[in-house]
Amino acid sequence: RSADWARVVFVTSGLAFKCTPYWGAYSVGKAALEAIMRTYAGEMATTNVRTNCFSPGATRTRMRATAMPGEDPLTLPMPQEVSAQMVAMCLEDFADNGGVWKYEPKGLFKQF
Repeated sequence: RSADWARVVFVTSGLAFKCTPYWGAYSVGKAALEAIMRTYAGEMATTNVRTNCFSPGATRTRMRATAMPGEDPLTLPMPQEVSAQMVAMCLEDFADNGGVWKYEPKGLFKQF
């Protein structure tokens, strides 16, 4: 809190509210994370701390390949592409607080 600026970025998922069958525990965990993030963002609103969530979407990872074995991984963005947008959220000029941001190939998209 005493820093000139600080950023907290949590990784969430569209499953936080999609509620896909058999993904209940994962959905509940991500929904809780987003609630905690919004609460903390409010608590830090008068400080230099900015807190947001980042939803990477479908990304070419081992976890995704395991969860979706029939999907062609070559149709998905690489983690390096996706994470570049998350890194941008950690910079001083990213001033949003309490938002859920989604990866889009053309740039970040604010969901909530």
